[in-house]
Amino acid sequence: MAADIQVLNSTAKPLASATESEMRQAYQICAKIAKHAARNFFYAFLFLPRINRHGIYALYAFCRAGDDAADNGYHNPSAMIDGLKEKLNLCYQGLYVDDVTLALTDTIRRFSLPRKHFDDLFLGLETDINGWKIKSAEDLNLYCYRVAVTVGLLCLSIFEYDNPTSRSYAENLGRGMQLTNILRDLKEDYEQHRIYLAPEFLKKYGLNRHNMFDDNNSEQLRSLVKWQCVAANDYFNNADSIYKDGLPSKLKVAGIMAAFYREILNLVVSGEIVGSRIELTPRQKLSIAYQSISTWDSPAEILIVFL
Repeated sequence: MAADIQVLNSTAKPLASATESEMRQAYQICAKIAKHAARNFFYAFLFLPRINRHGIYALYAFCRAGDDAADNGYHNPSAMIDGLKEKLNLCYQGLYVDDVTLALTDTIRRFSLPRKHFDDLFLGLETDINGWKIKSAEDLNLYCYRVAVTVGLLCLSIFEYDNPTSRSYAENLGRGMQLTNILRDLKEDYEQHRIYLAPEFLKKYGLNRHNMFDDNNSEQLRSLVKWQCVAANDYFNNADSIYKDGLPSKLKVAGIMAAFYREILNLVVSGEIVGSRIELTPRQKLSIAYQSISTWDSPAEILIVFL
């Protein structure tokens, strides 16, 4: 790994050396990654002003690489995470080694992204790689913070709306989204020996890590999932209550993402089979986005996304 890091350092280039064409290509690559992989977020990203949208694409593309290392069963995911950490080190020195880090370095410079949130995100990814088991509700809360809230807090910098109130909004929204992900992917994660619901939650419904998907426990599992869906919905409601008079313009894209996840949560609650894969269709996403922007205060808020 030390040799790989040496190679990264030897090939790093200063941000100032990138041409306009190289910068454009870097952001185009990030946009393609987001379009391919950000199944729920991409349609919301479209409603950001171009410069902010490019920043979100860069952030997403880098974070996606971390998720892939943790989730896709690579031979040496720890080495991949170490490589991403070193790339991030270079980004914060104003250097880049590829298209994604070129776009991210520019985004870090442009929006002053706090390094701490990336470090916390890596801690979350490493818990998945190392097989860390959630032992309590507190562990689950910490995990949701590390893998989801951190990204939301970074987004606030790119939205150019980072303040104590917006951070509280992002924290509730991030926890609601991540808990929705956990409930949606419950069986898929279980098959990979990952159980994110706390043992105390399982015990409440007479379940444990070994029998939760036994056929004779289907009703108990459905009751557990519905109970946790209420908890996820509470996070969304808490987020809504922070801006009782409506979201500020710079957070309205986050409102679209929240609407996507509320719909997924509704489908989890109404689904007959726990753990069956749930995805919104492009038509559903566009319909939800359209309903969201129909509540925006001014046509200028909509037109600005095309500038």
